[in-house]
Amino acid sequence: MRDGAQREGINLTVADKLTIARHLDDFGVGFIEGGWPGANPRDTEFFARVQKEVPFRHAQLVAF
Repeated sequence: MRDGAQREGINLTVADKLTIARHLDDFGVGFIEGGWPGANPRDTEFFARVQKEVPFRHAQLVAF
């Protein structure tokens, strides 16, 4: 997810990132690079919310 969000013209909201994280987990992805908490307010909010709002069954969320 992190690499896709860095592409020119892409501007994901926190809600977008939460939705993408859910879908990636549903697809069985093993690791999701969610960005870097503290790097910007959006990544900080994403990491705070994802732990509460996305019950991962397959994926492990990682910072990068």
